[in-house]
Amino acid sequence: MFFKILKFLTLAFIFLLPWQTRWIYGSATLNNLPWEYGTLSFYGTEILLWLIVILTGIRVFGKKTFWQRVGSRENFNKRWPFILIGAAIAIYGICSYVSLPVAVVSGQFMSRAIGAICLSICLALSEIKFSKMALVFWLSGVGQGILAIMQFFTQKVVASKWLGLAAHTASDTGASVVQTATERVLRAYGSFGWPNSLGVFLAVALIIGVIIFANAHRRFWPYLIAGQMIVFIGLIFTFSRGAWLALIIGLLLCLIIYLKQKNKFACLILAKQIIAFALITVVLLIAYFPLFNARASADNYLEQLSLNERTTQYQIARDIIFKHPLIGVGPGLYTYYLAGHYVAPTYGTYQPVHNISVLALAELGVFMFLGFVALVIWFAVRIWKTNPIYLSVVIALLVAGMFDHFLWSLYAGQILFWVVLGMGVRVKSS
Repeated sequence: MFFKILKFLTLAFIFLLPWQTRWIYGSATLNNLPWEYGTLSFYGTEILLWLIVILTGIRVFGKKTFWQRVGSRENFNKRWPFILIGAAIAIYGICSYVSLPVAVVSGQFMSRAIGAICLSICLALSEIKFSKMALVFWLSGVGQGILAIMQFFTQKVVASKWLGLAAHTASDTGASVVQTATERVLRAYGSFGWPNSLGVFLAVALIIGVIIFANAHRRFWPYLIAGQMIVFIGLIFTFSRGAWLALIIGLLLCLIIYLKQKNKFACLILAKQIIAFALITVVLLIAYFPLFNARASADNYLEQLSLNERTTQYQIARDIIFKHPLIGVGPGLYTYYLAGHYVAPTYGTYQPVHNISVLALAELGVFMFLGFVALVIWFAVRIWKTNPIYLSVVIALLVAGMFDHFLWSLYAGQILFWVVLGMGVRVKSS
């Protein structure tokens, strides 16, 4: 019974991951505009997250064999360097950030980051088969793909307080659109706060779908084909160039690994899907050529503004890192630092630099950043040892993180990042 409850909560959390329902108990402003990164709120999925962490803790720590293993001299001799490093990082972090002027904002960021890491460990320790986790994640991606397609063709995002959806239309100031010489076209948001975030999620879901397809029975192929096409079309309608690139690199790496493993069946399945994706792309390219041309050529005002902003962001981030190399500006406080030291941007809203590695280094400083990198490498090595094919999912996620801050700066992004890593460690036991 205990396992069934934990299994249900875990799978429910994975499926509900994209939804942004939350209770805002402390609004914040910066530059006289809403400050999303300083808003104090509690997401509905956080309830599931901490229930999963607590129940997993009871399951693991409640076993007598666990304490016998932990208390053994042999185990301590193997683990003491990691224990020492972990304790040093914890003490360093507390001493560095306890005196921050907006410690409550930084504390919220850190609590969510810790919760996300704990969840990834829970997934790694889970007795749920990887195939079930992957299938639920993919089904969630199919749902987001359907929502994205509907939003693109209706050209609006319908607001819903209970589902965490904000209203958007192409005519709204600040809405994410593709601008051509004659029109503004709304990009698909899904249930996320920005199209690029949806694009990252769908790119990951699509590659996971490829892995599922290669191991599925033939009777499920029609459903998988339909689902993959929905996810792919939804991804196209986000018009997220970073997500498109992440997908391409992930699929190529997937093909290379299958070729190295001499898995001819998986190579054939993947090749057929790539051909299908290419055909769909050609059809959509012909139907919506002005939109694709606008995103590729960057010769209109919005695209030029976006590119100029990103160039400026990297210059500012470089200056911040050189000024605060050791302890950074504080976790979750990059935009707060910008408001205190830099002129307000012309577009009115302070944005983190669109690269999770650069952003993490600027906020944490070199020591904490190296700890973060070491943890990611540990997960990647474990994934490579258990099942190399899943590394294509991780690489796609990291590539997407080079073009957006979502995976570091926002709750849904942090959860997505660590859920993907935690799921990957489960492959071997399945």
